[in-house]
Formats: sequence, structure tokens, C-alpha cells
Amino acid sequence: MTRKEQKEVKKSQIIQATLDLFVERGYYGTKTSQISRRAEISEGLLFHYFPTKEILLEELINIGLEGMRTPMQINAKNGLDFFYQFTTMLFSQAEKKPSIAQMFVFMGHVVLAEDIPERLRELASSVDTVSYCQWWVESGQQDGSIRKGNVMSISNMYWCSIHGIMEQYALRPEIPLPEASWVVDMLRSDKCEKKHFQTIDLQEENNE
Repeated sequence: MTRKEQKEVKKSQIIQATLDLFVERGYYGTKTSQISRRAEISEGLLFHYFPTKEILLEELINIGLEGMRTPMQINAKNGLDFFYQFTTMLFSQAEKKPSIAQMFVFMGHVVLAEDIPERLRELASSVDTVSYCQWWVESGQQDGSIRKGNVMSISNMYWCSIHGIMEQYALRPEIPLPEASWVVDMLRSDKCEKKHFQTIDLQEENNE
């Protein structure tokens, strides 16, 4: 392992230790000495990588924001497909990397907690997934795949479900994540459901 690779590994250890403690104790309740102990390094080495706790906080927020931009990279064929693709990808990644679920808890805390510096609270709020996904809800309503209703409410319903599932998974990882289709079905229009069942019926008839 090169020196550069060793530094990246050490940095990742610090970031994970910090995320663990921020989720467990909150930003204000976490001390740099606790972070260094959790990361199994000296406090001096911690400050070499991150001179202050606030800089560490900002680093984690930027990682969280990068994850929140993931839906914007999905190329879907219709509105419902967008939500299915993202939910499937998120659940699969969270099972492999539990810190993804922790990040939902962390980002939710940052936005609401009064002990977080105001500029960092604003930074954490700079990516609005609920507003972004309105376009996909509208698209799905137009092509008949997503139920009718207030676009913002439907997008918010989806994200409240995702946040709740991820936060619970961070606390109780022994409980399996649901199937992505179970979550997406709450968005599905009756028209889309009828088409789906008609397709199944036709396939069964052809097999007889």
C-alpha cells in the first residue's frame, strides 16, 4: 500500500468514527478525543487531517450531499421507473454499506439541530430531493404510471418513507429492508396496476 493509499484509509477511518459518534451523541455531545479513540489514532494525528471538529462536520455534510444528488444521475423510462430504480439501488447499497443508512440519520439531525453552525445547516439544506422529484411525479402522472394527487405531497410521502426506513435500518440493521416494489407501489396509479394485472392474466392464459 502506498503512502497516499494509507492516508486515504486513515481518513476514511476518521470519517466513519465521526459519523458513528455524531449519530450516537450528536455534534455538540461529541468530543475530538472521543473521535480519535474511536478511530484508534492520536488526537494530534486527527488534527493533522482535520484541524477542527467543524471541518469534520462539513466534510460529512458534503459526503451526505453527494449521496443526495444520486437521484439526479438516474436515467429512467418513466416516472414510476425512476422511483423503482433509485429505491432498488439505495437499498442494495445500504445493505453493503451501513454508513449510508447512518447518513440519513446524520443529515436529518444537521438540518434540525440548533447546535450546528448556521452556515452548515444551510449547506445541508441546499439539495432538496423532495422538490427535485416533483418533476418525476408529474412525468409519472402524465404517462399514467403514478397516482393522481398533489405533486409535492406525493414526492414528500415517498421521501418520508425512505428516510424512515433508512433511519430504522441504521438503528435495527438486523431487520431486513423491504422490497423496493413495496415502497414504490404506494406511488403506482390504479391504471398502472390494472395494466400490470392484465399482463399477468394474459401470460397465464397463454401458458394454459
